Amino acid sequence: MMSFYLTWILIIGFLLLCLVLGIWASRGKDENIDDFLVAGRKIKSLWGIATLSSTEMGLVTIVYFSQEAFENGFVALITGVIAALTMWLIGRTGFVVKKLREMEIRTVPEYFIFRYSNNIRVIAGVLTFLTGILNMGIFLQVEGRFLCIILGLPINSLAVVMGVLLVFVIIYTAIGGMYSVVVTDVFQFVLILIGIIITSFYAFGNAGGFSGMIASVNKNIGPMGFDVINAPKYGIIFIIWTTLYYLSGWSSWQPVVQRTLSMESVTSALKLFRLTSIFMFFRSGMPIMWGIAALAVLGPVENTQTALPVMLLQVIPSWMIGFIVIGFLAASMSTYSSYILSFSAILVQDIVGPLMKKDIKDSKRISYTRVGIIVIGLFIFFWGVYYNFTDTVFRIIALTGSLSYAGIISVLTGGIYWKKANTYGAYAAFILSAVPPIYSIFSPAINPVHAGLLSFVLAPIGMVIGSLLFSRKQLNISN
Repeated sequence: MMSFYLTWILIIGFLLLCLVLGIWASRGKDENIDDFLVAGRKIKSLWGIATLSSTEMGLVTIVYFSQEAFENGFVALITGVIAALTMWLIGRTGFVVKKLREMEIRTVPEYFIFRYSNNIRVIAGVLTFLTGILNMGIFLQVEGRFLCIILGLPINSLAVVMGVLLVFVIIYTAIGGMYSVVVTDVFQFVLILIGIIITSFYAFGNAGGFSGMIASVNKNIGPMGFDVINAPKYGIIFIIWTTLYYLSGWSSWQPVVQRTLSMESVTSALKLFRLTSIFMFFRSGMPIMWGIAALAVLGPVENTQTALPVMLLQVIPSWMIGFIVIGFLAASMSTYSSYILSFSAILVQDIVGPLMKKDIKDSKRISYTRVGIIVIGLFIFFWGVYYNFTDTVFRIIALTGSLSYAGIISVLTGGIYWKKANTYGAYAAFILSAVPPIYSIFSPAINPVHAGLLSFVLAPIGMVIGSLLFSRKQLNISN
């Protein structure tokens, strides 16, 4: 009974402290849109690393990587390797993000009005916005189920758990914008690291160590658990698709790029990517190892998505559960605050603003963004409650990501590195890249990996053919 009260005291205290920190971070800040969306471009390297790392280490990330490993074994580690290498490569070369930071824009779609047209900006904004809120609804459902299990709550409490999480995040994000997000992210990053250490200690110890985990994969999955080339759900096609997915995501996904746009200089923005790439491997690698530990402890289970919380309940002492939960809550809330702010910014800056066709004062933009934060919160709550998906969480999220990733990275790359790229090519890239993932979402029989890869093939083809067939003189910026 004492552990029950300790757990809830820790949870309530954590939620209230995040709220206080978020509100405190907004004090004395100028009410202009640059401060609200990109923290006045004043973030230094260490703060940037903490906020980007905690944003990308969401609870949903932990769940989907552990599920991938539980089902497929050690081959899942290839995703962590690819994620880290692609982020480091972007930081080393400055691919796309260097140009975006130099321009001092606030959102990724904002680039398109300088290089292409207002319509392209709106289309990019709509695609990114839809991708973001569809993904976030899945995040909320998965994370709410995880928390219900580890807290011993009935599954019909799912909506309440999701709602409480959102309310706290929405309040401090709407009040302080990026300043509140960064300060709470840094605090949450520390708690995430503590949670990783505690979870790893108990999970690996009860799984029989590394040798026990290897034996479990051998027994339950077989040689395919170690052979990334021949594993049924992996192979060369998966590696190519995942590489393109991460390369485009790190360089064009608004919640990630918004951190580079908030850094104090171009140099620090690129340094951010190079240093954070190290954590990106552990962001994938640790949950993957926990998933394999769950396989060793539990053996085969029917619902692989919930294997990790079920295992944790078995191996972690009851008095320690509260400390683990606040680590997972920190991971969850850091993702929501960043994502909600990012997509609300796109809604106002790249969809509503351009369609209104008149200049909007900063004070009104901030007010509209706050309204957008609330609207997005309501949408993802109901989407999370009512939408059901059939594939693994990682593959569904990656598939919906392909809805915008392939088209936007092709149009960005064409605009920055190819002088002949034009509006017609951008239209073609967006249209062709969106078809495979949309078809796959409504036709589950279609392999999401194949649909995602086809998107990345069709988008640049559309960009090149459209630009060459329909040449038109238009505004261009120096490359």
